[in-house]
Amino acid sequence: MAKLWRRSDTSTAAAPVATEVDLPTLKIDKPSVFFLNGFFVMDNNKSWASASLKTMEDMMAHRPRPAPDVDVYSYTHTGLKDVFNVLSYWAKPGSRFSPIAQKLALGIVMPLVANDIKLDDKGNITGTPLPLEDAKKNLRNITFFCYSAGGVVAQEIYNASLYMMQETGFSEKDAKEALREPVSINVGTPTRPQQEKNRFTTLYLEAMNDKIVQIKNRLWEPLKNIFARFGQPLKIKPVGDNAAMITATVSTRSHHKKKLLNGKTVKEKVRNLLPSASAILKTYHELPRYVTEDEEFSPFAKMVQYGLTNAVARTQTLEPMNLLEPPAGTEKAVAAAYSDKIITAALMK
Repeated sequence: MAKLWRRSDTSTAAAPVATEVDLPTLKIDKPSVFFLNGFFVMDNNKSWASASLKTMEDMMAHRPRPAPDVDVYSYTHTGLKDVFNVLSYWAKPGSRFSPIAQKLALGIVMPLVANDIKLDDKGNITGTPLPLEDAKKNLRNITFFCYSAGGVVAQEIYNASLYMMQETGFSEKDAKEALREPVSINVGTPTRPQQEKNRFTTLYLEAMNDKIVQIKNRLWEPLKNIFARFGQPLKIKPVGDNAAMITATVSTRSHHKKKLLNGKTVKEKVRNLLPSASAILKTYHELPRYVTEDEEFSPFAKMVQYGLTNAVARTQTLEPMNLLEPPAGTEKAVAAAYSDKIITAALMK
């Protein structure tokens, strides 16, 4: 079954070794980022789980200083059969959640909102709700970073949490208010944003030449909207009250500039999502196209890094646009140029 991983206590700073998390004993008492991976990061390849931890740790290490300490976790899929969870979610985005998502919600979300939680063999859940303000404060420790199919997992975690919170005694209104507190930053995710309004505080980043995004949009959006988006500049549009959709066309180049922790900049190759088919099929779905700091490579440059930085530092409810602000400690010139980009994108029609 799908697993959650964290750095082993015996890992070196440069090379994290993934160790499986025992969800029933998981304790979240500080800012925590959960990297919900795409389909190709599976349970049976521990090295991939370790690599995804390293990716997230590197992004956290590049935050402007000062920055709070943060715990990092990585989620891996059971296998490609998890695609059926995506199809089932698409059919019922308002309520669908898989057993895997319920397990994650039970281990990550529910201990932060209720005491004495128990789930019996018949699926009945009981518990004692915490006061609403306590639940909201606790949930500010949760940030989901979702890549590709990992975005569907996050939406299912929301649905499972909403259901279980009501089962333990929360009103629907209070449960939804509390569940606005976790932040979810989704890149290249095949979810249905127009059906997901007013859930977690969410940023959706979609490259409109990303082939996976194109397939999803052809299924769920009018054709006139799809064709209008090809070749578009960076745009930021609200989705409900606490989510924003960010769209653009990304570069098709195969290299981007990456800044190392020592300040040195190197040129890094972007590995094709489908290596064996790279000569004939390019997806432009690769993670670096969304998380790069290279402004010449992607209009999304710095947005994920800054969003995560603001998310893990939050002490109150944030609006989506708050997540896109240059964090404290950003160099003035960089912050000014970045802010201009965000303002311009928000004004685009």
